[in-house]
Amino acid sequence: MASITPFGQTGPYKDYKAPDIIAWAMGGVMYSWGDADRPPVRVSHHSHAYLHAASEAAVGAMIALFYRQMTGNGQHVDVSVQESVVQSQNGVISSWDMLKVILRREGPQSDGTASIRRTWPCKDGYVVSMYQGGANGSRYSLPLVNWMEEEGIADDFLRGMNWETLNLATTTQEVVNRLEKPTVKFFMAHTKAELLEGAVKRRVRLYPVATTKEVLESIQLAAREFWVEVEHPELSTTITYPGAFGRFSEAPPRISRRAPLIGEHNQEIYEKELGTSGQTDNYRANLRQKSQRESLGKKPLEGIKVADFCWLIAGTRTSKALADYGAEVIKIESSTRPDPSRPLGPFKDGIPGLNRGNANQWNTSKLSVALNFAHPKGVEAAKRLVAWADVVVENFAGGVMGRLGLGYEELKKVKPDIVMLSACMQGQTGPHADHPGLGAHLTALAGFCHITGWPDREPPNLGVYTDFIVPRFNAAAILAALDYRRRTGRGQYLDMSQYESSVHFMAPLVLDYAINQRVAMRMGNRSDSAVPHGVYRCRGEDRWCAIAVFTDEEWRSFNKVVGNPAWTNDLKFATPPARKENEDELDRLVEEWTIDHSREEVMSLMQATGVAAGVVETGEDLLEHDPQLRHRHFFWELDHPEIGKYRTAGPAFELSKSPREVRSSPLLGEHSEYVFKEILGMSDDEIVEMVMEGVVE
Repeated sequence: MASITPFGQTGPYKDYKAPDIIAWAMGGVMYSWGDADRPPVRVSHHSHAYLHAASEAAVGAMIALFYRQMTGNGQHVDVSVQESVVQSQNGVISSWDMLKVILRREGPQSDGTASIRRTWPCKDGYVVSMYQGGANGSRYSLPLVNWMEEEGIADDFLRGMNWETLNLATTTQEVVNRLEKPTVKFFMAHTKAELLEGAVKRRVRLYPVATTKEVLESIQLAAREFWVEVEHPELSTTITYPGAFGRFSEAPPRISRRAPLIGEHNQEIYEKELGTSGQTDNYRANLRQKSQRESLGKKPLEGIKVADFCWLIAGTRTSKALADYGAEVIKIESSTRPDPSRPLGPFKDGIPGLNRGNANQWNTSKLSVALNFAHPKGVEAAKRLVAWADVVVENFAGGVMGRLGLGYEELKKVKPDIVMLSACMQGQTGPHADHPGLGAHLTALAGFCHITGWPDREPPNLGVYTDFIVPRFNAAAILAALDYRRRTGRGQYLDMSQYESSVHFMAPLVLDYAINQRVAMRMGNRSDSAVPHGVYRCRGEDRWCAIAVFTDEEWRSFNKVVGNPAWTNDLKFATPPARKENEDELDRLVEEWTIDHSREEVMSLMQATGVAAGVVETGEDLLEHDPQLRHRHFFWELDHPEIGKYRTAGPAFELSKSPREVRSSPLLGEHSEYVFKEILGMSDDEIVEMVMEGVVE
């Protein structure tokens, strides 16, 4: 049984109300989103916080099913929406834990560092593209500069920039302004479609801030036959839906029919249940017998072996979800070309290092080996790990594993029943399959930036938001494929497009365009079904509380909390439509009350009377002050061999019978000798030879 509740089944907040905006506020993501001169914002449309929780529930249920197969015991999957949102942040927790720094919304920087643009206006909207300096500066910045030079727009300053020595974290605003001036001119000369076409041709990491209309019209999604036409007989029409979230080589998932009408299948289900009750009783009896044979207390994924070729967040969090519940995961990387998240901060005590940064959040409970894939024996060693594994996971750009000699067809020769998941940006096929990019680009392409923020402002920077949607789809796909292998003996290849998985979180808005031709737009923190519904300034510096009033009963309770001032009886606030019509004024009046109270006081007073309210939490709040997260032991303090103690989030669900254990992230190559000797059975001489030849780094 899986239960999805705002704060989980236990703890001081277990009975608090938390519609979407409250979950975003108390999950720590909202505080760093938006503009510095305005309140923090959430994803503007439908309940994204609950979509995150729903996908956590799917993974939790699959893990519980694995445990049942092993022991015969069912159990309860207790999913917290708040914890699911906390799991969907990048740097909020680690910035506070490593540096005691709170991530803030974009705007003029108080420390004097430059504000660097990621979102650029163009002829018909916006695109996302990022200049980069340092070791990879030329590789990622020059393609765009060369394109601008083709069109005669790159000036002498841009052409003469030394990207390898440029440090965008410490450069001046004057330098940034000189970089941006010709760049803005270039983008404003083109439409989004023209820029995307040119970027694909030149391998420029540039993507449009797509609308729902543009998502539905994507040539990449069309080429992969992502959309499906679903019949609605009661409407005498068909409607275009997002299709399966991945391409499976065996037993592919599919949408076979529309959502059911209420009670549509009552008779069918009742007859089926009555006709199979004897079979059900036999099945339960078999499970009870199996329970007596198998030992209890095992981790639910114990015995599952994973060869993890992933890097950055979307891939590494996929395998982390398996590792924290008992799978043996070996992370395979290279010291000469390590996981790109390793050299990214925040770093412990501000000291850079491959083992000191944010990657420690995403690689818990894994082992690490370092291989040189440029050496033929490095590829052979990787194949030996594949022969050991049940699952191979990778998220390189489309085709990279094949070029390394580690594509699925090659790996099947090594391990015929291997389950391999590839999760690149846009899938392994289609005209944009090998277009390079990161989560920040995909977040724009999938439509999230266009629907988030203020309607009179540019789309905000949501960071790598899709990197926290994709892993849950990936983990569920792997668990389903393993169950299929258990029943059939056959492995399979899972071609997971991060784009396609992410679009499922946009489904209601895409459907709204498909049916009604309405293009969803940014609407701040407003809601179509609640008023007041927003984030309000409280006493103290940059302190906020979210409040959401949905019903007349809640409105009366809200009025009581604020002291029933005269304005609450004004006719222009008497009904939900009237309050919606006068929402700007109402928000101002609400904030005149909240500004005189602490955010904690606003939350507790409102929740005590049945009105949804929640503190907009920072990384400090989550780690140091939130009593609900402390009660549920959500954060784990780990002992890392280089940085010492650090804290990271645990899974967003609790299983009633299955233990979970979050262990420290490994140093790069920390377990090479152990893996090759103890797991693969290599001799000391073989290992020494590989080290001497530069195969093991």
